[in-house]
Amino acid sequence: MTVEKMTETAGSTGSSQPSPTVDNIQNWLTAYLANLLEIDPSAIDITTPFERYGLDSAAVVGLAGDLEEWLGTELDITLLYDHPNIAELSQHLAK
Repeated sequence: MTVEKMTETAGSTGSSQPSPTVDNIQNWLTAYLANLLEIDPSAIDITTPFERYGLDSAAVVGLAGDLEEWLGTELDITLLYDHPNIAELSQHLAK
């Protein structure tokens, strides 16, 4: 699934819709990372640090930008370093 398709199927998080849940965010991040790495989503461990998946700074910036677009809010790029795996980042973003 392409990133564009993931964004379309995820829907907008505009003011008329509720904020995404931890599960929604985890699922989006898992699908995004699996698509980026061209692996099956079941191979993604949500507790494994992003760096272990070999994401360089350009990939982190791309992920943050696409996540911002999906969430409809600006994110600090350091969030992916402060919350270094899908589980922690999802918990933080769902708050």
